[in-house]
Amino acid sequence: MREWIGKCRDCGRDIYCENGFLNGVVLEDQSLKCFPCAEQEDTGTGDSERQSAETGDSVQHSEREPD
Repeated sequence: MREWIGKCRDCGRDIYCENGFLNGVVLEDQSLKCFPCAEQEDTGTGDSERQSAETGDSVQHSEREPD
């Protein structure tokens, strides 16, 4: 059985409950996140990096400190 629960608050993907298992994460404020968006947050990927990845833009980070 597959039941639609809602949409991911970050990307808008549909989240379903399949055979009693939620295919996403419920946050403290009762909003939903799909697993890919929740994993990106866990790995420390910020919103700007996620948006750049979606649009194909590259994000570069400098490990040097300013002089």
